[in-house]
Amino acid sequence: MADRDFYKILGVSRDASPAEIKKAYRRLAKELHPDLNPDDEEAEERFKEVSSAYSVLSDEEKRKLYDQFGEMGLREGFDPEAYQAATQGVGGFGGFGGFDLGDIFGAAARGQAGRGGGGQFEFNLEDLLGGAGAGRGAYVRAPQRGADLKSEIAVDFRDAVLGCTKELSVRSAEGERTLKVRIPAGVRNGGKIRLRGQGGLGVQGGPAGDLLLEVKVQKHPYFSIRGKQLHVKLPVTPLEAYAGAKVNVPTPEGGVQLSIPAGSQNGSKLRLRGKGIQRRGKPRGDLIAHLEIVLPEAGSKEVEEALETVQKAFEKDPRKDLEL
Repeated sequence: MADRDFYKILGVSRDASPAEIKKAYRRLAKELHPDLNPDDEEAEERFKEVSSAYSVLSDEEKRKLYDQFGEMGLREGFDPEAYQAATQGVGGFGGFGGFDLGDIFGAAARGQAGRGGGGQFEFNLEDLLGGAGAGRGAYVRAPQRGADLKSEIAVDFRDAVLGCTKELSVRSAEGERTLKVRIPAGVRNGGKIRLRGQGGLGVQGGPAGDLLLEVKVQKHPYFSIRGKQLHVKLPVTPLEAYAGAKVNVPTPEGGVQLSIPAGSQNGSKLRLRGKGIQRRGKPRGDLIAHLEIVLPEAGSKEVEEALETVQKAFEKDPRKDLEL
């Protein structure tokens, strides 16, 4: 598996100062913090990546090891001098030159005193030595995980709100297959769904990779999803806004009556509690109605005369306080 680029994750150059790294981390951590992005799995994953990158680059010793050896240099028990001696020996003598992996990673590589008592230590010889040629000293490749595959899946807005199951045809080097994909309620446009073990086949008996799906939610002319809240642009007439009224509003559970308070203004927001997105294992969100006052089409003399009466009802210029 390729090393992660911690500098790219934080958006800084490789020669960035500690202050620049700290500033970049604080900005991203504030932007991606789970408390500010409830129910946003992608933001949560990015927050974890940013935190992991900062934990390395903010530590002088860890940063030096990472810059020289990549993530391998951060593994427990890694010995830089032993690693350099071992890799130089491979180039000079062919094969492995008789070195001991325990020299590079200490007791963990020999199966002694490993964390948790198991003494297991996972590594890929190609990561350590870059591979050995055929012939004397060559080694058999270790099992490798298959590649992750990426694709897109289109979803109707209603299906995104309620959740659904869709069939997806996937083509890869192994051929074409059909998968059933569960779309969770409240999925947003651009959201990611991971299907574990549905990616490329592993090598030498290694596990299959994952299939990463980017969800494309079709736009709705009135509704939108924000977290677990459902938002709707609700058209109302001038009389309904001025005098108050009860209007029907569609929700995931069917239509409900919403009371429009008298004197409502264009852009006013009204909340219908518990009428939003229902995500598994969590309380249902709310539906937020944004009032949009609409007028009849132009061309009616009667309507114009009625609106002139409305115009005369203003006690002051509605733009009196408008200034830059």
